[in-house]
Amino acid sequence: MTRAPSLRSLIHDYLEEVEISGKAEITAKRYGAYLGTFVEWLSASTKRDASELAPEDVTPRRLRDFRLHLARRRVRTTGRSIGPATRNLYLIALRNFLRFCRRREIDVPEPGDLLELAKTRDLAVRHIEHEEVARITAAIRLDAPTGLRDRAIVEMLFGTGCRVSELVALGRRQVDLERREAEVVGKGGHSRLVLLTQDAAGWLERYLATRKDTEPFLFLSTRTRSGAVAPLEVRQVQRIVDKAAQRAGIPFRISPHWFRHGRLTIVARHMGVQAAQRIAGHVSLETTARYLHVTDQHLRQGYDDAERAEGSGGRGRRSP
Repeated sequence: MTRAPSLRSLIHDYLEEVEISGKAEITAKRYGAYLGTFVEWLSASTKRDASELAPEDVTPRRLRDFRLHLARRRVRTTGRSIGPATRNLYLIALRNFLRFCRRREIDVPEPGDLLELAKTRDLAVRHIEHEEVARITAAIRLDAPTGLRDRAIVEMLFGTGCRVSELVALGRRQVDLERREAEVVGKGGHSRLVLLTQDAAGWLERYLATRKDTEPFLFLSTRTRSGAVAPLEVRQVQRIVDKAAQRAGIPFRISPHWFRHGRLTIVARHMGVQAAQRIAGHVSLETTARYLHVTDQHLRQGYDDAERAEGSGGRGRRSP
């Protein structure tokens, strides 16, 4: 009888399958971290070495206990329990992994009801407005060695609505400054066209005019890889945003993703959620619809405008 592969071996195969399916590299890394936490917990629970764990060690009772472990888990820095949205990230990774195993006819529990996701609050999408963006960009010192680059980065984040991972992956040939558009490759390897605001195009043009190199990357890091010029990384962009926001006196931490939310909010507010969906590259309209949660004050006006337009054909106003 053929022995079932170890749990670690199956996780390795699953993560390779995640990459092959076209998901972003960072998604595979995060899934690996979440599943690694499960393996560590399972090893401690069964008092067995992690390398010895097998699929039969994953039982319905242990899946329930792992959910309880996540619910009681504390953040080291604050001592608070981790939120339901964070717990769900672990559960989603584990649920998808178990389904992968079942497709390979490995005897593991069906994760459906056993790994039901925790209920999360419907929070408004965090974003920033023009005024805050202006304060942040004005705080970037243009006389610094990377000042023009950093200003162009922040302007592009807000001026295109790109994900930060999409922005750092951009090459020069993917951007047409004259037409103010760029072709980005998003999640799942899907490419889409995004537009640049005049500010974003102007600052990017100024930055590129200072470049004397022939590197294909749109934004260069000051660091090198094996002696070669390297493109900017996501964490470096976060640090650029952090420093500029601190200089601007913003009293809370700004994520690069907030610039994307800010742009999509503007598009949804003035052009509709379907236009925002195209800019965002969302497959589902429901995902984009979250951006309307911060524009409800504009919904009533649009609703009344639509009624007036329909009623202009002669139907008089009636009393209720």
